[in-house]
Amino acid sequence: MRLERSRVTRLTSWVLWSLRVGIESVGLIWLMVVLLTVAVSMAASSFNAAAALSAGEALRAGTALWSLGFGGMVASSSADQGTLSLPLLGLTLAQAGWTWNCVRRARPSRPAAGAAIVTASAAAAILACLTGPTGPETWPAVVGITAITGAVVAVQLQRSGNGWPTLNRWWDRRPHWVGPALSLAYGAARALALLSLLVVVAAVFTGAGRVSVLHDALAGGGFITMTGLVLLQLGWVPTLLIWACSWLIGAGFSVGTGTVFAPDRVVAGPVPTLPLLGLLPTAPLSTVGLWLPLVVTAGAMVAAWRRRAVLNALRVRYAVSAAGLAALLVAGGVGLLCLAASGAVGPGRMTDVGPQVLYTVILVLVEVGVGLAAMAVLAHPYTRTWARGALPGSILPGSRSQEPAAAERSDEEDEV
Repeated sequence: MRLERSRVTRLTSWVLWSLRVGIESVGLIWLMVVLLTVAVSMAASSFNAAAALSAGEALRAGTALWSLGFGGMVASSSADQGTLSLPLLGLTLAQAGWTWNCVRRARPSRPAAGAAIVTASAAAAILACLTGPTGPETWPAVVGITAITGAVVAVQLQRSGNGWPTLNRWWDRRPHWVGPALSLAYGAARALALLSLLVVVAAVFTGAGRVSVLHDALAGGGFITMTGLVLLQLGWVPTLLIWACSWLIGAGFSVGTGTVFAPDRVVAGPVPTLPLLGLLPTAPLSTVGLWLPLVVTAGAMVAAWRRRAVLNALRVRYAVSAAGLAALLVAGGVGLLCLAASGAVGPGRMTDVGPQVLYTVILVLVEVGVGLAAMAVLAHPYTRTWARGALPGSILPGSRSQEPAAAERSDEEDEV
C-alpha cells in the first residue's frame, strides 16, 4: 500500500511539474508580446470611450503577432491589404531559448515526462490562440510551438542519458567519419554566419539614414510606440540575416514579385514602409558582385584548415566524404532557414518575399563543398607525400633552403 502511494505521489509530482514547465514556457512569451501590443495600442489611442474595445482588439492583434513567430499570420480586415506572414524569427529564437531553460530546470527523467511537457505546451498554445482573431490564421502556431518544445525535450533527454536506447545504439554504429563531418559543418556554418553578419553591418552603415527616416515617420514621436516598433523590427533581424546570407551566396532574394536583390543585379520595386527595408541595396556591385561568392568558399577553406588535425587522421576518401556530408548538412540547413525567412507582407506582388530557396541551396552546396573538399585534400599528409614524389624538387617548399646546405656538405667532402 505504501509502495503504491509512493508511486502515485511521484507520478503526480512529475506530471504537475511537467504541466507547469509546458505552460510557463509558452505563457510568458505570449504574455510579453500581448502586453507590449496593448501598451502600444493604448499609447497611440486618444483614451476615449472606445478604449476598452481598442484593448480587446490589441489583445487579438498581440496574439496574431505572437503567432508570426511559429507559422501563423496576421490577416487584415480589408482584402486589399492582404496578410502578413513573414515569420518573426527573433521571437522563434526567444521561444526556443526560454523553452530550453525551462526544460533544463525541469530535468525530465523519462520520455513520458517529456511527452507531458510537450502536451502542456500544446495546450497552452491552444489557449493562447483562442484569444486571437477568429479564423485559422493563428492556429499553425500550435504546431510550431509543439515542434519547438518536442525538439528541445528530445535533445535534453538524450543529453542527460534518459532518452531512447535505440537511438543511442544507432548513433554508436555510425561511420567513423561522421563525427569529423559534423565538426566541419559546424565550422562552415559559423563562418557563413559571420560573413552574413558582416554583410548586415555593411548594410547598416550604408542605409542607416533611410532606416531613420522610415522609423521616425512610423513612430510619430511617442516613446512607447517607438519602443514597440524597435522590438518588432528586432524580431525580423534574424530574417534579415538569412536574406544577407542568400545575397552573399549569390542567389539573392526578392521583396515583391519581379524584384531581385543580388550582388550582381538589383531590380527594385515599391516596398512597404518597414524601417528595416531601408537596408535593402540600391545598386549592384558590378564586376565585384560576380566574384563575391568566392568569399564563402574561402571561409569554408578556413573552417576546414582549423580542423585539419581531425581530417588528417582520416584516409583521403573518408576526409572527402566528411567534407561532402558537411556541405550537404550546411546546404540543407540554409535551405530550411530560407524557407523560414519567406512569407508575405501584403497583397498581390507582396506575397513573394524571401530568398531564392532552391538556387541558394545549390550554390551553398557548391561553394561550401568546394572549399571543404579542397582543403581536405590539399592539407592531407597523403597529398603532401604524393607531391614530394611526383613534383620536381626545385618547386617544392624548402628546396631552396636545402640547396646551400647541400653545397656546403659537398665542399666539406672535397676538402677531406
